[in-house]
Amino acid sequence: MFEPVNIGTAEDDGSGDSLRDAFEKLNRNFTLLSELMADVTAQLADARAAQAPEWPGSFVARHVTDVAPDTAPPMLGALWVDTVERVVYVSTGTGSVSDWMRLNTDKS
Repeated sequence: MFEPVNIGTAEDDGSGDSLRDAFEKLNRNFTLLSELMADVTAQLADARAAQAPEWPGSFVARHVTDVAPDTAPPMLGALWVDTVERVVYVSTGTGSVSDWMRLNTDKS
């Protein structure tokens, strides 16, 4: 569980955590938060991918084809790779085909 930082009872009274202890707690809290968010993201992505079985993969839906995106993304963060134009798209939403954002424009 998260570790609260003891701020003491009054400003600079010495009853709270030392600066080093406080930042060590914050670092552990951020590590835990990052791990929990990754777990939840993976679970949501797997559930969403199950709703779109034609999309391969389990963590991030991705589609490799020879055309630009022509359908609404199945989930936020999905990837679409156009092998002919050599561009990658990432979804910023799931409402329409316009929710695909082109990541690279350099064709070299």
